[in-house]
Amino acid sequence: MKTLPEIDFLETLTDFGIKLGLDKTRALLKKLGNPHLLYPSVLIAGTNGKGSVARALSNILTVAGYKTGLYTSPHLVYIGERIKVDGKEITEEELAEKVRQLKKILTDQPYHLYPTFFEALTAIAFSHFADKKVDILVCEVGMGGRFDATNVLPSSLEIITRIGMDHIQFLGNTYEEIANEKAGIIKEGTSVISARQRPPAMDVIIRKAKEKGARIYCEGKDFHSKRTSFSSDGQVFNFYGKTETLRGLRTPLKGRHQIGNMSLVVQSAILLRKMGLNITEGAVYKGIETTYWPCRFQILKREPLVIVDGAHNPDGMKTLLDTLTEIFPDKQFSFLMGILKDKDWRRMLSFILRSKMVERFVFTMPDNERAISPDVLADFVLKKQKGLPVKVINTPPEAVRYIKGTKENWCICGSLYLCGDIMKEMGRKGDDKERAATCNI
Repeated sequence: MKTLPEIDFLETLTDFGIKLGLDKTRALLKKLGNPHLLYPSVLIAGTNGKGSVARALSNILTVAGYKTGLYTSPHLVYIGERIKVDGKEITEEELAEKVRQLKKILTDQPYHLYPTFFEALTAIAFSHFADKKVDILVCEVGMGGRFDATNVLPSSLEIITRIGMDHIQFLGNTYEEIANEKAGIIKEGTSVISARQRPPAMDVIIRKAKEKGARIYCEGKDFHSKRTSFSSDGQVFNFYGKTETLRGLRTPLKGRHQIGNMSLVVQSAILLRKMGLNITEGAVYKGIETTYWPCRFQILKREPLVIVDGAHNPDGMKTLLDTLTEIFPDKQFSFLMGILKDKDWRRMLSFILRSKMVERFVFTMPDNERAISPDVLADFVLKKQKGLPVKVINTPPEAVRYIKGTKENWCICGSLYLCGDIMKEMGRKGDDKERAATCNI
């Protein structure tokens, strides 16, 4: 996709790396008129599932008649996928105008004090939502929580999805340390919803909520869901809360883990209603049923199967394998993978090697400077399991062409950046809303 020069400038800000903290974001927003203070917001942190929760909750609010902003990351094909109002992406020209505005603000700023890509994009997104006069913003935390740029929001509701081991070089290498960063989004006197967590993480979240005087609602204690049926097209579940029960909810999102995610969404809608928003049960049902989230166990082709999933850490990989086994118990899969070097790729690959469904591997390199060499991944597998077919294809376009020539079932995973590369190669938008899309693969 050809981009405007302003957007190219925005992407160069990645050169400044990740710098946890809120000062630069607050300074930028102040110069933009503090747009993030002009609308109420919901902030969502966690390791896995926060994008699905954000997407579904924003969809419910839109169905309920509210102009709803949605900020997520990363994008698959176009940066603007991250910034949406009622499901519509910011246009390239709108984004370019915001970058021009940003560059004027940075005119007198020393080069080494420029914001990171994520800090700049967060400020741009919050300003765009103010321009569009949104009624409410649903915002996914980029990384961690306590020092993430999104945590400048004065959120009235915070959601913490399942916590796992990811970004340990920034967030810590124990569940307690990571939970402490995630729970940093909790504000004074707000409401907090938490997914089921490992005890060390749950203890931290409960303690943080108590310190802030926030009321906490825990999955499994204050609410839960039970799946009643599932297929390769989606799932049906019932929600059980302290005061409300909703039966026969349908979601096209696949995997048992998504039932937990949608449980958080329903509880959030109930709390937002108690805060004064007019969210009917009908809006909850329709909002969840019409929520699609690309590259989250997305079936691109049925015969043979081609599935693309953004699993990029050990917990995500285990969930992907569980879902594959549950929905397609009699199938074998070849895996096309590309992984970033800062991920726990050894554990990810070990999970797959222990499964009984893997036929072979093809390793490639996502178009990202953090990508690990596919040769390293191939060597690891060959040492672990001799005799298993392993192939290296250096670029995703070449890998897609290779897949086209086979009649095998394929699972493409390892990185959302790889997913984006695959979608680009297929000429697909990163936000297609097709349930089981056919493509030219």
